[in-house]
Amino acid sequence: MNAAREPAGFTARFAAWRSSLRWQGVRRSLVAAAVLSVLAATTVWFAGLGREPDAGERFIGPPRSDYTLESFTLTVLGDDGTLSFRGAAPRMTRHPWLGHLDVERPDFELHTREGEVWRAGARWARVSAAADELRLVEDARVAREPAAGVEPVTLTSAELIARPQEDRVLSSHPVEVEMPGSILRGVGLEADLANRRFSLLSEVQARYEPTRR
Repeated sequence: MNAAREPAGFTARFAAWRSSLRWQGVRRSLVAAAVLSVLAATTVWFAGLGREPDAGERFIGPPRSDYTLESFTLTVLGDDGTLSFRGAAPRMTRHPWLGHLDVERPDFELHTREGEVWRAGARWARVSAAADELRLVEDARVAREPAAGVEPVTLTSAELIARPQEDRVLSSHPVEVEMPGSILRGVGLEADLANRRFSLLSEVQARYEPTRR
């Protein structure tokens, strides 16, 4: 009887022993995986400590202006002390570190070396930090009003750049130059206000109309 039961009992114990070994192996594998996960997470955390935040993380919105002026008047003198330009607008803000001025609906007076006055305006303008350049944007125009012996001239474009100390107006956009008896259109402009010279750079079209007397 004992000799007949022994193989069955031995087989059962052997099967239990193998099952125990398999469970211990699985448990060791799970423990090893958990340890590796912790080590990986710790490594990523330490690596992140020394990483500079990217641009997206640093961005916190547009900079606040240094100051804002309402209904102001601005007068700028040239290097020789003569009047370069004067302007008025309902609102102006200054960039905190670049120093330029953003002006809403400006009305500028540009004073040339010859003493002529040209009026300049747009929906908004940017005055450079050195006050040597006016970037007129959206419905930009620079015009000389008629006077004794002076004919009117009007320059219009989506964007005009005026450099008052050089008496120059530039543009890389389509431009219209209107004078008595003619309208010129083209792309790109170089204008010398003091010498009354206007050059359209490409795609020039001209329309002439008889002057009424």
